[in-house]
Amino acid sequence: MKKRIIFFAFLAVLILMQTFPVLSQEGFRVKFFDNTRDDGGLAYNFFLGDDAEQFSTSINGFGSGFIFDALTGRYSVDFISLGTEAVHLSAGVGVAVNKYRFSDNLVFQLQGDQVVVTEDNDPDHDYINTFFGYGKSKLVYGSVYFPVNFNISTGPVYLSAGVFFDRYLAGKHKRKFKVDGEKEKVLIEPNEFKDFNLNKSKYGINASLVHKNTGLGIGFTYMLTPFFQEGKGPDLNEMRISFTFDFAKYTR
Repeated sequence: MKKRIIFFAFLAVLILMQTFPVLSQEGFRVKFFDNTRDDGGLAYNFFLGDDAEQFSTSINGFGSGFIFDALTGRYSVDFISLGTEAVHLSAGVGVAVNKYRFSDNLVFQLQGDQVVVTEDNDPDHDYINTFFGYGKSKLVYGSVYFPVNFNISTGPVYLSAGVFFDRYLAGKHKRKFKVDGEKEKVLIEPNEFKDFNLNKSKYGINASLVHKNTGLGIGFTYMLTPFFQEGKGPDLNEMRISFTFDFAKYTR
């Protein structure tokens, strides 16, 4: 799956480069801080990889990046843009907050140099697994990222695709359940979670297609670098699919 995604991303870049001579009929310009990107609308965060089945995510409680999942999203600004109004290259900086609410009641443990994840089978732990139920097993991950995108504005649409470098800021894992009707919470706090064999420097690819007049768009983000260090945790790669509304409407 990873090789196919990389291949199609590379193919898309080649196609975009072939369109450059056709669309680059306007004058060259350099702009600073001329565009913001808000990928915080209706979305779904999930995992791919050999161990992804165990880590299936859920939208229960509007989780996993789904609508109303507070603060979840990817937000960036293009601090420099080089090219024409129709075709240009941009580089920026952004902040991402990703939440993964798991379908199963997963327990994360660090055993020696290995991250071990199992399902909580304690019969006294009542997770109340309904859409608005109290219980949950949720992973939260925050990072700063630096995207470089190739952008095309043609007709009614704005197409953007590129790569980015992502650097870990903080993360945590939370479990909530009831014991004899009393609410309980178990938290792996950020100062502990940072030691869970995370790949703290990662590379990814992203693409988006936006209708300029309405600001409606679709996009995806895929982490090429696994979530955990190889051989020290489950084999997982992060994926996000989003449907967005850009209030700026990409009025270029």
